Amino acid sequence: MYAKLLGNNIKKALEDYVVYFFTLVISSTLFFAFLSLTSRYNDILGGDGNYSLTLFQNTIRYAVLAISIIFVVLIRYINTYMLRQRSREFSVYMILGMEQRTIAGQFFSETFVFGIVAVLAGCILGTALSGMMTAFVLRTTTGFGAFRLGFYPDTVILTLLFFGTAFLFVGAWNSRRIYKIKLIDLLNEKKANEGQRKKKGSYLFSLVIALVCFGVCGVVLYNFSHMNGIYAGNIPEEISNRYQTVTIVAAIAGIFALYNALAFVITVIRKRRKWKNRNINSVLLGNLFQKVSSTARILSISTLAITISLVAFVILPMLAEITMGYLDYRMPYDIMIYNTYMYIDEMDDIPEIDFSFIGNILQGHGVTVSEEVSQKSYFVWERDFNTVDTREYWRDLPRLAMRISEYNAMRRMAGFEPVALADNGFFMHLDYEMDMESTAESIGTGTRILQLDDGTLLTLADTAVYNEPLGQYLFNSGGSVLVFPDAVCDNLHLARTCYYANTETVIPYNLCDSIREEISAAFQSRYEYLFERYETKYDTDRRYSSFINPIRFRTQENNDTVLTATSVRLLGIYSGIIFFIICMTVLALHGVADSIDHRMQYRTLHQMGVDRDDIVRMASRQSLYYFFTPCVIAFMIALLLIYSFVVRYGHKVFTYIGSAGFQFGVMIPGLLILLILVCYYGATIYTIRRNLNRTLNSIR
Repeated sequence: MYAKLLGNNIKKALEDYVVYFFTLVISSTLFFAFLSLTSRYNDILGGDGNYSLTLFQNTIRYAVLAISIIFVVLIRYINTYMLRQRSREFSVYMILGMEQRTIAGQFFSETFVFGIVAVLAGCILGTALSGMMTAFVLRTTTGFGAFRLGFYPDTVILTLLFFGTAFLFVGAWNSRRIYKIKLIDLLNEKKANEGQRKKKGSYLFSLVIALVCFGVCGVVLYNFSHMNGIYAGNIPEEISNRYQTVTIVAAIAGIFALYNALAFVITVIRKRRKWKNRNINSVLLGNLFQKVSSTARILSISTLAITISLVAFVILPMLAEITMGYLDYRMPYDIMIYNTYMYIDEMDDIPEIDFSFIGNILQGHGVTVSEEVSQKSYFVWERDFNTVDTREYWRDLPRLAMRISEYNAMRRMAGFEPVALADNGFFMHLDYEMDMESTAESIGTGTRILQLDDGTLLTLADTAVYNEPLGQYLFNSGGSVLVFPDAVCDNLHLARTCYYANTETVIPYNLCDSIREEISAAFQSRYEYLFERYETKYDTDRRYSSFINPIRFRTQENNDTVLTATSVRLLGIYSGIIFFIICMTVLALHGVADSIDHRMQYRTLHQMGVDRDDIVRMASRQSLYYFFTPCVIAFMIALLLIYSFVVRYGHKVFTYIGSAGFQFGVMIPGLLILLILVCYYGATIYTIRRNLNRTLNSIR
């Protein structure tokens, strides 16, 4: 008998909670597919020596597990919700003589079997999605990749273990609750908060708070956007953090005040005579007031979670695209070694570094240098030299100058044509991220003559500014460097020497760290006096770094950047989908529950002569308002937050992605969100109308 009851209840649960079942299937599918990328059986790159998956797999594994903890919250919320909906049914079982231990066991078995079936279906679907994701990672890293089914035993076990543990934990909690609850409490379990009217002042206070908070968001973003003109598109980090923090805090406070304010607006509308006497609008407004006032916290949390999902959908993949574009700018050469004089106190101690030893180190590892340049930078005026003690700010470093011959050598190595420069001319090379047009315009309005310490006069070239991506190491401060004729640089004092090289073969990833250590050791043995004089003095400075640091290799940078960008993009999609479908599930189940709880209301209205179509239309409108209001509000707030992101990183977005890429990056997540929204709302309205038709058809 109990087995038959169990089967019937599971079948009924699949009908009434199909949205929850669908959510569990999607969630377990995504969980399986993402974790499959970290499986020890999934050799994604086939042992390619140019890549190391350790960082990528650890990032995916721990981030997915951390994000997925929210499933426990969802499962507990839905199971508690199911218990409340069936409380009167369980009361009947108790009255008929069924032991509470048996009722608790039945409910635990139903929810556990219900969940495990969904997870097993998710694992099956996850094998296909895993193949697609593996192909995506391969195409992102190596440029090619073929689809293959991804069924991995360790991933199956981990998926079943994670969700099974959640079902056991939540099921045991609810079973204990059923076992100890009294009959009278169980009978009253389903009595919902009917949205008791608060004092008018409370509603007005919420309305004022909501208006003030969203007003603050608008004012702050308006002022923030005008900072771009002040800082030429490169707003300092501390200013951006301040403006964005105020915007986010004000938006969150506004969300939590908004729904009480909406309840107040509904009460005002209900008092208007034309709404009271128009069809059954009074019933609709009463239901909406009850629902909004009794679930204001749920609506607020759902709106916040949807906002997070929308922002994650757009911003995280955008950051990944920026990172990928930034890679070409950051590493135009196979090897880059940066040299600094920041922790040298005497100008005469600055060494003219001979980097010839690097070729020997590379040769010892079977790597041959095909082209190289030791790029020297010079003080334009000797008074520009400053020390740790004389700098007002630790990054208070002057703009330097470099030789035209070394500049052209770097251009050729990076794949650009060399440029010409007159014997008495100079020009400026800008950071690739800076606005070249506005800088050239401002230079053109100023003086075009530069006088050096020895009286030499240099004239600004006709083409005053270049900004091809030649790497960050060119710039000492301010994102620019001056380019002088070689003969002029012969009379300037050396500031530093950086090294750039391309190799005939790719440097294997697993050799990069050992080569870096050998280069550092060789430099220290050749220029030991620098370490003897300054390392002991400054090694306690938290910003201190060696005199040649960082030492970067394209292989290592490409691996770390590409795989990090890929993981950020994937996690943005994962977190966005998870947060969104969880909110859709909660909103959908509340809509379905209303169609069940209001059965007596619908019957009464129909018996009073209200047309069936009007009742169906009223229930559909109620579901529409309740379902889409959090989505619309979250969409508007997400637009504000995305706008603040564009204000902060707009110069990077349009430099490394472009306006078309940005629009495409917003459109694709938007379409995916819209598809999920339509599917969930379609399933919800179908279930509501089915329940409503059952109710009305039962009237004799």
